Amino acid sequence: MSFEEYYRGNVTYISRMDPRLARIIEIVAEKRPARLLDIGCGRGFLLDRLGEVGLTGMTGMDVYDDVRSDRWDYVRGDVTQRLPFDDQSFDCVVAGEIIEHVPDPDSFLREIRRVLTPGGTVVLSTPNMVSWANRVLVPFGVQPLGTETSSEIALGRRHPVLGQGNQVQGHLKVFTFRALTEIMERYGFSVTHREGVPAFFPKPIDRLDRFVSRHALPLASGLLYVATAPTGPWPSPPQGRRHEGC
Repeated sequence: MSFEEYYRGNVTYISRMDPRLARIIEIVAEKRPARLLDIGCGRGFLLDRLGEVGLTGMTGMDVYDDVRSDRWDYVRGDVTQRLPFDDQSFDCVVAGEIIEHVPDPDSFLREIRRVLTPGGTVVLSTPNMVSWANRVLVPFGVQPLGTETSSEIALGRRHPVLGQGNQVQGHLKVFTFRALTEIMERYGFSVTHREGVPAFFPKPIDRLDRFVSRHALPLASGLLYVATAPTGPWPSPPQGRRHEGC
């Protein structure tokens, strides 16, 4: 099964406002890019909200064949392959909750760099593997939130309230707040802003989650990073070294 086939049958995009999307809208609206790309746009919920605050020149990309809009352009594409855009096509790229879905985040970041103008902006979000909730749950043998062992069903969570038995989201790579910074910097991005965003917890746990995510980035449920693309030559990052004794 290809990446496109999997995600056409396993819907993961969000179609309602949440704190993470609200912050992305605020950040992008403040920058007011002339040309914006939303990777993994779903049916265009975020793009429609950005259009409501006056942004134009927007493009969405996802795996579906039937997405249409009068406010923005749509291109069907596969994020595991070369993005279907020319070099330096956009001033801003939004990659909300997508990097954890791709098998090769290094290639994904290189492609974002390629389609961004020099000095352009990427707004990226992803779950935090070392969130406060995972630090509480893992010592009790619960599979960390945001990670998956099956391609079909969430396992190892013990209880339905923790997601046991739910449809999986297709997470392949998971990040800590430090690892996300390091992989972005590896490909020349300069991280200019980092903040935590809450996840989806039932009441009253949602209040604790919002408080922790707002005030303690290392413990936040989700990570929201803003970075700029380099204006000079691309770096040649070193290859990983083999473990001693291998």
